[in-house]
Amino acid sequence: MKHPILVTGASGGIGEAVTRKLITHGYNVIALSRSMEKLQNKFKSESKCELVDYDLTDLKGIPSLIKTIAKKHGGLRGLIHAAGHDKLAPLYLVRQADIESLLAIHITSAILLCSQLAKKGNASNGCSIVLISSLSAHEGAVGHAAYAAAKGAIEGFLPSAAAELADKKIRLNVVIPGVVKTEMSAGFINRLSEEQKSELEKSYPFGLGEPDDIANAIRFLISDESKWISGQKFILDGGHLNRRV
Repeated sequence: MKHPILVTGASGGIGEAVTRKLITHGYNVIALSRSMEKLQNKFKSESKCELVDYDLTDLKGIPSLIKTIAKKHGGLRGLIHAAGHDKLAPLYLVRQADIESLLAIHITSAILLCSQLAKKGNASNGCSIVLISSLSAHEGAVGHAAYAAAKGAIEGFLPSAAAELADKKIRLNVVIPGVVKTEMSAGFINRLSEEQKSELEKSYPFGLGEPDDIANAIRFLISDESKWISGQKFILDGGHLNRRV
């Protein structure tokens, strides 16, 4: 399997959608998750997909992970960092352990993955990286302060990292989804009253997002169709931020 694309969090909603989208478009994919059982349930019949069981909160192992993949398959053609989780809690109940866990999976692992791709031999020609932020970093997402901080850090990382990676002909972009209907978002949505759910849905003029809405944009950013695009942030929110108020 030559020059695959690595998708982290491939067993989750957006990660799964991205993995399937890339396979459909002919890419070789390495699907990474901390649950091999989930990966096998979703992708075991896919010939263009290799499954890797790895927990990215094991930050010290990331260099070895990328080096092993590059040695086996040649440099990576791309990276989509979709791994992550949220911890819903009011600010006065946020714990240090939760903050550290969110930062580790959302931003520290992202930086380390990008750092490894910047090393000689780990990325192939035309390599494109897509990181995933969240609209939580742009509005008052009550109960998501630590998560929003971790996602916002991704956007702060973007300009400097994109400038350095451009010297190596590697592109880096960030997508910023609004509320997408996934298992993770269901944990938040299901806590809302019927009135709150209705108000949330009304705040998205084109409806709440589907995982494919994000996967389509990421597929474009990974492809050579976007070869002139780097260092950019793309808000994918169904018109939420620019809705009529």
